[in-house]
Formats: sequence, C-alpha cells, structure tokens
Amino acid sequence: MKLKLANSKNTLLDTVGFTLLEVLISMAILVFISFAIYQATTETYKLRDILSLEGNFYNSIRLSMSIMQRDISLIYSPLTIKGPQKKIDTNTSLNNPQMGTVLSDDLGQTTTFWSSAIDTTGLRPSRLIGSDNKISFIALSHLRIYKDSPESEFSKITYEVKEDSSNTDHPKSLVLVKTESSNAFSLDDSKDSFSHSYEILHGIKSIQYIYYQRDGNTWKIFKSWDTEKEDTKNIFPDIIDVKIDVFGPKNQIFEGRYKFRPEIPLNGLKSST
Repeated sequence: MKLKLANSKNTLLDTVGFTLLEVLISMAILVFISFAIYQATTETYKLRDILSLEGNFYNSIRLSMSIMQRDISLIYSPLTIKGPQKKIDTNTSLNNPQMGTVLSDDLGQTTTFWSSAIDTTGLRPSRLIGSDNKISFIALSHLRIYKDSPESEFSKITYEVKEDSSNTDHPKSLVLVKTESSNAFSLDDSKDSFSHSYEILHGIKSIQYIYYQRDGNTWKIFKSWDTEKEDTKNIFPDIIDVKIDVFGPKNQIFEGRYKFRPEIPLNGLKSST
C-alpha cells in the first residue's frame, strides 16, 4: 500500500512544469510581441515628428502671411481725410502757427514713405513703392504698449527678401524680412533709431508681388507700383497679390498665392449718385 502511494507521488511530480521546448516557444512569442510593440512605438514617434515638422512649416507660412495681411489691410494715407486744398508754392517758406515754420526744401521733399506737401497745412500723402520682390508703405498697424513711449500708432513698413544664410538644407533659399519703424513721420530714414527688422519666413524659393487696379469691370495688372509715378500718382492698388514658393520638409515645395486688400478706401469712396 505504501509503495503504491510513493509511485503515484512520483508520477505527479513528473507531470508538473514546462518542458524546454515549451519555454523556448514562449520566449519566441514574447520576443515577437515585444518587437511588434517596439515597431509600433517607433512608427508612432516618427509620425509624430513628421506631423510636428509639417505643422510648424505650415504654421510659419500662415503666421507670416497673416502679419503681412494685417499690415497691407491697414495701409494709410492722409488723402482719405483731406478737405478743400489750398495749393502752396514750394519755392517759398510756409509759416503755420500750428506747425511752426516749414522750409521750402522740406515741403518739396519726397522720401521713401512720404510724398511732398500738397497744401498749406503741410499735408503729405503717404507713398507706396512696390516691385516684384519688395514693398514699402505706411500702415496704421503699430501697437503702442507704453503710454509715454515716444512712438506713433503709424509705422513705416518694408517687406523684402534676403539671402537665408541660416538654411543649410537649401543654401540658395531666401528669407522674408519685415522692417518696421514707429517713427513714421520722420523724413530722414537714415537716422531712424526706431527701425527694427524681423525675419518672419525662412526657406523661400521665390516671391512675387503683383498689383491690381480696378477699372470699371476690368482689372489692370502691374508688376510694379509707385504712388509718385504719373500713371499712379497718389493712387494705391486695390489688391496686392503675393505669389510665394517655399521649400518644405523632404524637399517638397509649397506653392501659395495670397490676395490682400487695403481696408481703408485709399482711392476714395464710390459715389452712389
């Protein structure tokens, strides 16, 4: 009887546990599952990096174009509020009690941002100069942060492209630079301590400005614009079209086209009669 019990106990002990083959199969399954999880995690991080990179790329374009849109929409010229004009002779000096003595040279002076005075108040039309890759104008877009700061809500603004030395992936690319000065009414641009430049978009392949003027039911197209020229004297474009190509991730090229319109009726209000 005792012998039978001992034999049954040994048999039970022999059947408990895993064989070496079962252990090896289990380890192989565990390695396979771990490798699959690792692959999925790696692909997730790669996808996250790609989406983040593309998101930053498109956000930089959207932000830079929003900045430009805001400035162009607020292009300003005093001609929109002018009253009856009394023309002046710029060969003589003008003594205005409110403005002090204005010299003839100053009255007739034309700068990058301002035209010469047009009446006895010393009123100057703002000037817009636009080429196919550069544009400058006066805008009512500056934000005054400090109450007593010697600055204006108006600003001189220039958009131009320069060589992008920081872009190693595309050595021949350009960067869009915005130059702004809150000292808007100064006529001497060479001595402007308020002027600051900001790089707002890198990796540009090409940029082009196109200027539109509405003439009845048709549109006139200009490759350049100057409010001092005879054909466009004191006239501003109705629409400024910006065509831009930007190097994107993985050597892709983003091709965008943006049309901006000044909000202030710079060329006068349409008469309803």
